[in-house]
Amino acid sequence: MTAHHAIEITLIRPAGDCELRRARRLMALASDNDHTRLLTLQRAKTPGRALRALRCRLDGVVPIDVLTTHFPDRQDCVLLDFALSHTARTAIRQAAEACGQRPRDFLRQIVIDAVAQHKEERVAGW
Repeated sequence: MTAHHAIEITLIRPAGDCELRRARRLMALASDNDHTRLLTLQRAKTPGRALRALRCRLDGVVPIDVLTTHFPDRQDCVLLDFALSHTARTAIRQAAEACGQRPRDFLRQIVIDAVAQHKEERVAGW
């Protein structure tokens, strides 16, 4: 069964009126006041496929920074989709190899650790 997945689009910079019009011709979008965040529904079998399909549809239309699933999945995880430079991909791949991990697992653990540290700092009152 194909489901609809709510996806939040964080933009690098505010989208211009022409960019938003072009994007809205492709799909229904909700925008915040400063046009830096958009929300849409994408039909796909899995959240990962929804993120990939949305990036394919909107890449080059609006300045996408990060795509995020709006609701956590069954494992209480939110999926992120972001484009990395060649230099960043190489650095992640080398660091992952040094740790004996796949790049995606290595990056996942770094993000989990950073979020946990941020939560600790907020609780400590930083």
